[in-house]
Amino acid sequence: MIANRVSVGVVNYNGESYLKPTLRAVERLGPAVDDVLLVDSGSTDASVALVSEHFPRVRIIALGANLGPGAARNRAIKAAEHGRVLLIDNDVEPLPGCIEALGEALDVHPNAILAMAAVLYERDPETVQHVGAQPHFLGAPALLGADIPVTRLDNTVQVVGSAITSCLMVDRERFGDRPWFDERLFFYFEDHEFGVRASIQGYDCLAVPRARCLHRAGTIGVSIRQTGRFTPLRIRYTIRNRWLTMLMLYQARTLLRFAPALSVFEVLQLFGGLKKGWLGHWLWAAGSTVGALPHVYRARATMRESRRRSDLEVLRGGPFPFNKAMHRSALERVAQRALDVVAGLNWRLTGGRTP
Repeated sequence: MIANRVSVGVVNYNGESYLKPTLRAVERLGPAVDDVLLVDSGSTDASVALVSEHFPRVRIIALGANLGPGAARNRAIKAAEHGRVLLIDNDVEPLPGCIEALGEALDVHPNAILAMAAVLYERDPETVQHVGAQPHFLGAPALLGADIPVTRLDNTVQVVGSAITSCLMVDRERFGDRPWFDERLFFYFEDHEFGVRASIQGYDCLAVPRARCLHRAGTIGVSIRQTGRFTPLRIRYTIRNRWLTMLMLYQARTLLRFAPALSVFEVLQLFGGLKKGWLGHWLWAAGSTVGALPHVYRARATMRESRRRSDLEVLRGGPFPFNKAMHRSALERVAQRALDVVAGLNWRLTGGRTP
């Protein structure tokens, strides 16, 4: 009998071109994986038919509509047969040894509820895309190990304060009946919000470099690597969900403490959006945030009851993690340097921990 069996939940939306290599990679993980679910978020391509025909042992859960990846992950966690669930995106191929490395890390860290694999580019598997993330105090995840050679990876397991959901294992029993991913966020930063929230609630998130996976081009029709541009959906939800994450999770004194750097960031974001023609997206994000304020109020009340760590025990400083795909003019580069100076001073003068 095999101990420590693991369920695998594949989150899918229009991933027909990805699913064959992904599910074949899952098959290569070995006999410890005897429960595989595909949670489909209302795909309009032939994803479900492909899986039904070529992978009949995979359980298909059809959500009927695109409720976002957080909702799909929640459903996979709930429907899984085993207490530990490997959650992967439809364009991710977990490599042999991945589940063993993640499981061992969880075994050694009894306070951890999730463990993340090192993500390598499928087109360049000798280069790391990221291996976990830390939560920058200005509200975004700062990727760790981004674009370094695999040979430079330190295989030491690291406790981090954010979550990246390309390929991660969760321990369902340890988190109990707490809510997992906030479905109100729909798309982008929903994993970051969960990792920060869990960390503040006293749990650990692990980055496990010895566990590896390959990552292809990202969400069809949305990913920058797949589309070559910042899509309206990405712009809108990245702006809004960063705001919501801070409003739901940060203590009031944290928002006051970092008001100088946050104010500079918001002014630069607004003017940068105007320059790029994104004012409509910014206004959508602002209106949607206002509409979510009742949800914010409830989330803050929950955090007051469940908080076990202060924000400063979880958040980190350093340069703001702008997306490297964003093309910047000379003026924008100057603005970014100015933000980093203000943020660095704000962080140091208010007692923030070193990055």
